[in-house]
Amino acid sequence: MRPLFYNKTFWVRAGLVLLGASMVFFCQINIDLLLKKQPERELMYFPNANVTKAAAFGYDNLFSDWIWLQTIQYYGQHVITDRQYKYLEHMFDVLTTLDSGFIVAYNFGALLLSSDDKNIPAADKLAAKGMWNNPTRWQPSFIRGFVQYVFARNYLQASRWFTISSRRPNAPDMPGRFAAFAMRKGKDLETSKALWLELYNRSSNKTEKDLAQSYINKIDRELFIRYLGQKAIRYQNEKKMVLQSLGDLIQAGYLKQIPVDPMGGKFIWDASLKKVRALEGPKIK
Repeated sequence: MRPLFYNKTFWVRAGLVLLGASMVFFCQINIDLLLKKQPERELMYFPNANVTKAAAFGYDNLFSDWIWLQTIQYYGQHVITDRQYKYLEHMFDVLTTLDSGFIVAYNFGALLLSSDDKNIPAADKLAAKGMWNNPTRWQPSFIRGFVQYVFARNYLQASRWFTISSRRPNAPDMPGRFAAFAMRKGKDLETSKALWLELYNRSSNKTEKDLAQSYINKIDRELFIRYLGQKAIRYQNEKKMVLQSLGDLIQAGYLKQIPVDPMGGKFIWDASLKKVRALEGPKIK
């Protein structure tokens, strides 16, 4: 048997591995320079998704892992700076072209594009790509329904995608429940909260869990404002008195205590507007 160093196939494969590693190394250097010196040109080194796939020389998983890390870095940098995500859609497109079965990328990407980038069409497009590439997985169609329900407020479409998700192999009962909720209730804070809670409990990604928690806090604030507003109306109708503060509700026995604002603020009765509102406190993500 000839020694391994005489084997042409070995050297071809070794050369490709070294070439791929070199591309990753030099691309990383370029990224760091671009991020530090030319923020407006970030990620222009990423070509078309299909070109990137061809350039990976079959090492799709290696490149997709690298791009995943860069995507998280890119998102994190802009969260704490300008909150502009010009290349986020493109990065997730490249990532999911290299690894079409990366379910977390479809789910997380759709959430970020709709919640942070406010780009619901891009989020829907990414989720649709996930459905096309993974026809037996329930998650992409569920996240597509999630985006339509929570962000687009398109409850008919949300019900459609939830229903499709519920019919996928090994789907839990959750998509079926939300299909019924979306069809029956429309804009409903309790259902929205339940969706975010499900996402929070099922996710192992810290950033995704933090995002879910922030929306749970926002919804809880709205629910408390609604609850206190109902108590205020009841007080004024029954007592035939103008409410001066939320403390009046406690003194009259309508409340035991004023709820704590989950966003870190404080609930007050605005006599000039005749409604309950929240004074902003320290921002909680």
